[in-house]
Amino acid sequence: MQPPFKSTIFQCLRSIVLMGWVISASCAWALASPNQALYLYASPTTDQYLRSQNQYYEQTVKRWRIYLKKYGPSAFAVTRAQLLAGLQPGTLILPTAIALDPQERQAIERFSAQGGNLLATGLVGSRDAQGQDVGLNFLQNTFHVRAHGFFPATEDSFFMPFGDGPVTWPIPAGRRMSMVSTKESVLRIEADHVASVVMDWSRSMENEANGIMAFDETANSRLVYFSFPDTAWPYNKDVQLVLDASIAWLRREPQAYKSAWPRGYVASHLIEMDTEDKFPSAVSLAKQLEGEGFKGTFYSLTSEAALVPDVVRDLMARGHEIAYHADVHFGFKGDSVGEQELRILFMKQQMQGILGQRIAEATGFRAPTESYDNTTETLLRKHGLMHHAADESASEDRLPFFSEAETGVPADKALVVLPRTQRDDINFQHLKFTPEQVTANLAYDLDLTVRSGAFGLLSVHSQNYIPGGLMLLAMKDYVHQVATYKDRLWVARGDEITAWWRQREAVQVQQDWHDSTLFVSLESPIPVQGLTVFVTLPEKNASVHVTAKPDSAKVHLKPIDPFRTALVFDTLSPGSTQLAVTFGSK
Repeated sequence: MQPPFKSTIFQCLRSIVLMGWVISASCAWALASPNQALYLYASPTTDQYLRSQNQYYEQTVKRWRIYLKKYGPSAFAVTRAQLLAGLQPGTLILPTAIALDPQERQAIERFSAQGGNLLATGLVGSRDAQGQDVGLNFLQNTFHVRAHGFFPATEDSFFMPFGDGPVTWPIPAGRRMSMVSTKESVLRIEADHVASVVMDWSRSMENEANGIMAFDETANSRLVYFSFPDTAWPYNKDVQLVLDASIAWLRREPQAYKSAWPRGYVASHLIEMDTEDKFPSAVSLAKQLEGEGFKGTFYSLTSEAALVPDVVRDLMARGHEIAYHADVHFGFKGDSVGEQELRILFMKQQMQGILGQRIAEATGFRAPTESYDNTTETLLRKHGLMHHAADESASEDRLPFFSEAETGVPADKALVVLPRTQRDDINFQHLKFTPEQVTANLAYDLDLTVRSGAFGLLSVHSQNYIPGGLMLLAMKDYVHQVATYKDRLWVARGDEITAWWRQREAVQVQQDWHDSTLFVSLESPIPVQGLTVFVTLPEKNASVHVTAKPDSAKVHLKPIDPFRTALVFDTLSPGSTQLAVTFGSK
């Protein structure tokens, strides 16, 4: 294949069918060049250096050749001579181009300055034509990242993408994607726009800079950078989806997709208490939450709750959720169906004695010591429970999900699983954390939750919420910090998150490009409140204008960041709506 030598006219007229509604989008923005060509550059300088190290560059380049086949004639392999002669604007892919000579560097910089886009992996340009280490200046200056050394070599490393992000949106927030980390292979970076971090399985990187993927837009050029060699992760479906989203963004192809959260929120947070010994200390957490206008969930050990029924009823009267933490503090995993069912029936009987008719509002469960199995989840649903707060190993993602203990259960009846995604006070005690370390860890993880569009579930225990306990003072500052995220973080009870996740599942968003047309369909049997669809922008800070038909469909625009805008629906009714969407220049 040969690269194009003449630009084609970029088609600026788009028609979008959004969830059963037709969206006609006429682009007020126009690009000077199509930005559609994809150039794969296998640097001969890098090839020569790697051969001197008994490594073969062809293995890396071959993966890209295979991947780019899907783009047909718009993807080209280019030679050094063609790169130096100058390429029409498009996207230049630099797979692990460790060694570059001066002419290659100049050509890459010139390509970007003239409106070309760049996608690169690994330590780009960190060695010269002779293979000597020349540092990371070229990489940092070209891709606008700041390097902070390397991650330690370990098999316990995971690429964890930010959910609903412009270049990672097809992958759920915080998914553990396995990586191979060797000495000085994975660079620790910071950037203005990070798309993923690397963490260990328990997500315990804490306060160190741990960016691993970044993107940016400067003038007419867009940039995507992965701070590790291509061989560090397997060539699987998830990896390909990240590459798909990245290339679509580089090519300025707007994408519309269903947000994880309602009303334009980018993340969600449940603050809950496992209410066991020292049950009355739950009131302290309730007051802290109420001070910032929040409500929480109290998973109640019913044998303890029965000793203080007035406290339980008071918590519910104040708007907090009362849920179950079993009858006594012993796990369920491995017990027979009969034993587990008897315990579930007994805990409900005890709660009935406390709440009376309001027992119907107790629909959540959290197993003692996070000990449960498929039998537990099946019985919970059988007896009217709607959600289960699980352990950190329940899911590879930092999002709610539907229990897989039973098959064929529709979303409106399925058990929603809320995985614990943060360390709790039991973890802190085992790690012998000081109060200062607890505060720092909580603050870091909260910020990461919001940046990554994730679900945060923080669990505390009533016995640690007494004067002098590990969590009482730390949580006061934490709850205040939660409040600072305002309209970006949805702080909700477990039952509210469960109801939303069921409603969201009824919304089906699909998109299909054909002749510059984006089709997105939605089928919803019941009205959905606050449905949010993110739209990526073809230009940084581009304006978005929407006209709805019928007029009764109220859609609000909420800018999320320079690269995304949220379309927020007051109420999505069954049927179809037509929207005209226009992108304007910044």
